[in-house]
Amino acid sequence: MLRPSFHDLTPDQQAKFGNGLGPFWLPDAVRRFITETASWFFQDASWRHHDFGYAVGGDRWDRARCDWKFLKAMLKDAVTQDQDLGWPAKATTAILVSFIFYLAVRVGGQFGSFEYRDYYATLQGVLDTYR
Repeated sequence: MLRPSFHDLTPDQQAKFGNGLGPFWLPDAVRRFITETASWFFQDASWRHHDFGYAVGGDRWDRARCDWKFLKAMLKDAVTQDQDLGWPAKATTAILVSFIFYLAVRVGGQFGSFEYRDYYATLQGVLDTYR
């Protein structure tokens, strides 16, 4: 079976997918705060896309690929910061935050967030489980 893609979701489903930045066990208010703060640095880096990859699941290489794509998206946002917003300082901070988030998902994602399994969840299975 082919691995479902985040792009298989409708734009509305994409906009509503995921729980924000942070593991499922964090209180909603804390995840919301982290997500809103990170949005100042990252305009397009999609933690929703990352959450989708974790929901589809797979093996440790699938998880590594999800985390690597997340880092690349964050770094892309970090180096394309608006210059009128103090670009060098903001970009440098965003790059640092990118690596912190990357390390957090590499370490923390293995403890119940990533769906380790011998198959990929179907698109409908992901939607039914993660609404």
